[in-house]
Amino acid sequence: MMMKASSLKKRVRTNLMIGIPLLIIILVFGAQIFSYYIVRINFLKLIDDHDIVVFNQVITFLERQIWVASVASGIFGIILAYAITLPIRKLTFSAQQVATGDLTRTVQIGGEDEIGALGKSFNAMVSSLNEHIIESMTGGVITINMKGIIATFNRSAEVILGYNSGEVVGKSVFDIFPENSRNQDLSRIITDTLEKQLTSSSREIVIFSRSGKKVPIGITTSLLRDKKNTFLGIVVTFKDLGQIKHLEEQMRRADRLAAVGSLAAGIAHEIRNPLGSVKGLVQLLQEELKDNEQKKSYAEVIVKEVDRLNKVVEELLSFARPEDSELESRFCQVNINDVIEQTLLLAAHDTKKERVQIQKQFSENLPDISADAKKLQQAFLNIVFNAFAAMENGGTLTIETAYKEDTKAVQVSFVDTGVGMPQEIVDKIFDPFFTAKEGGTGLGLTITHQIISSHGGKIDVKSEQGQGTTFIISFPVKR
Repeated sequence: MMMKASSLKKRVRTNLMIGIPLLIIILVFGAQIFSYYIVRINFLKLIDDHDIVVFNQVITFLERQIWVASVASGIFGIILAYAITLPIRKLTFSAQQVATGDLTRTVQIGGEDEIGALGKSFNAMVSSLNEHIIESMTGGVITINMKGIIATFNRSAEVILGYNSGEVVGKSVFDIFPENSRNQDLSRIITDTLEKQLTSSSREIVIFSRSGKKVPIGITTSLLRDKKNTFLGIVVTFKDLGQIKHLEEQMRRADRLAAVGSLAAGIAHEIRNPLGSVKGLVQLLQEELKDNEQKKSYAEVIVKEVDRLNKVVEELLSFARPEDSELESRFCQVNINDVIEQTLLLAAHDTKKERVQIQKQFSENLPDISADAKKLQQAFLNIVFNAFAAMENGGTLTIETAYKEDTKAVQVSFVDTGVGMPQEIVDKIFDPFFTAKEGGTGLGLTITHQIISSHGGKIDVKSEQGQGTTFIISFPVKR
């Protein structure tokens, strides 16, 4: 099939090179012969000898003119055929190169005629095809010429780095990412590839976007060469690893929680019984120390500390107790708005004491979810009390509910106007026994995370120092 197509193309080119000159020769030769016979017929009517002599000279001239015109038209036809077929050959060859994958191929055809317009359209098509391929790539793509000038900057690169392509294309990459900036790792990789031609493959680094956001990426650099192996520049491709890192952290957190749960289950009961004995004996001592106020105060401190330890043990037991089957048996269809209302009733006293205003932005007609309402109240209370602690001088806690059609989930957001947290604390906020609150056990949010997970939900935290904290929880409508 390919041989037939190639043979057809060759035959078309051959026919044009022969057909155009031949057609012009036939037209010119025919016109000349027609004129010759018209003149001959008219002059045959002449009788005067002088006219016959003139007629013979004209006939001789016409015969010469016929041959000269035929040869000239043949030469002109060849030139015209070559002028038409040469651009067609260039277009055909370039199209074949593009078909084999060479998307750098363009065609050089001058002129403003139809052939020239066709050549410009072909080049525009190849350029548009390149741009479409680059833009359709899911990762960021930057092409840089050998002088360090940015040639292309696709949409994904704009999203990850925060720069608009119009601002960076045509500028030096080292002006956009200076070596002495926070993105020095990125600058060093680009420099090594440009100057030393040392490529990188899936190298993980951390960069900072234009807004200052910290973004983990996997970066790969490649050399850009033409068919003669001439170095033209480099291609930098990178992918945002933020979601992958987030999933890895969730897996590590689950491992830590499982390990702590196993440990807590083993030691909680062993600690609880001695604590009960200590508390009972100290209370007996208090009865005998009525006359010694100082020793009695020591005993009161011991009782309070025992109560605090007992609270920690209770939370450990709540965290470690294997209740999955029991929990499932208590599941029923509940409306998340009703659960939050009950939670706020339990926190009403603390709301007034902490001078916190509650703003409720509840979505109506929320679908019910399958859940243990009591457990969800406990999880929500932990978040509410943490928000109160972050707003020591008062503030506003906004609670919003919504149904997300794309994920088929009910979403709950707790947004406070507190002091916020740095990223290093946010990363550890669900770790067992980690707390930034004086007197805290570090188990409240760990238990919250466990409860949300046992309901098939997800919980995320966003916080900035001085800007408050947002907890976003989502529950699947169908588990």
